[in-house]
Amino acid sequence: MKPIARADRMMPALRRALPWNVVVPVVFVLVSGWNLLDGLLDPRYFGAHAVIYTDAARAWLTGGDPWRVGPPNVIFAGPPPMLIPFVPFIGLPVDVTRVVWIGGTAMLAIWMLRRLRLPAYWLAFPPLFLAIELGHIEVVILWLVVFGGLARGLAALIKPYASLALLAERRWHALALGLVVFLATLPILPWRLFIDDIPLISETIVRQNYGDSALGNPLLAGAAFIALASLGLRRGLWLAAPLLWPYPQPIYKVLSVPMLSPLIAVFWAVPVPGATLAGVICEAVLLQVARRRPIPAWLRLGLGPAAQWPSDRQLDPDRIPEPAPVQGFSSASAANARR
Repeated sequence: MKPIARADRMMPALRRALPWNVVVPVVFVLVSGWNLLDGLLDPRYFGAHAVIYTDAARAWLTGGDPWRVGPPNVIFAGPPPMLIPFVPFIGLPVDVTRVVWIGGTAMLAIWMLRRLRLPAYWLAFPPLFLAIELGHIEVVILWLVVFGGLARGLAALIKPYASLALLAERRWHALALGLVVFLATLPILPWRLFIDDIPLISETIVRQNYGDSALGNPLLAGAAFIALASLGLRRGLWLAAPLLWPYPQPIYKVLSVPMLSPLIAVFWAVPVPGATLAGVICEAVLLQVARRRPIPAWLRLGLGPAAQWPSDRQLDPDRIPEPAPVQGFSSASAANARR
């Protein structure tokens, strides 16, 4: 097919996708730009989490208590394995730690977005942008889960809620590896101190929580469970942590990027209480409606995962999600757009 003829055939679908290709980046940039002001007002904000976690690792290796490290509103509260990635930075200047984590996670995020065939503006997805800005390990966790091969199991060791995505993908070997590494590190990592500090850590997590979980309200939790289940077991597990994990942070949404639709991404981008659940319910309802009657083509293009998964041997082709046609207009996408 000639390029011009192909472009002519794609134009109707492109026009129908236009609302999402405008609304999504505008919302992303506005919210992330507002968050960026915190760093501009106080430069110590940039890479702050990387610095705190490095200080916690230093406290562990020098006989201190990692779970008492950090300013009052950002005290370290992760599991012991989370200390390991920050050990190499103990002897480095603070500013070097900031630069390495911000720059490294930014480059890693760009690489992943390209592999997932997501537009560049997804770098401004507020939870992802915030993770990069703070030098948080969440970007590394996403890389491990999607591209880490057998090492995917390490993601669940560092961030236990990553096990939901591994369960969704049936990564039994990766989960087994995570368990083996956990057992192997029991004598090395400060698990005894962690257990002794559980009351303190729990208090810290509750105090520092500003997520949007539905878990504390039986009615909302039930609605979240039903909405996630209606999206299918696999996708529901990928999206479950921000809604059904105890005391989740907004940054937990980073791990859901491979399964986010444009519609849910917009809801999850805005820091409004209840928006996380509202986005999932909205998509679940619209998908049920779309199965029974036609919906506007532009709206259909905002449903379903926006990412296109990499075709590596470790992904089961039978379980690769149907990508939303906002970014890639396959023949099926064009057919949907013409409805």
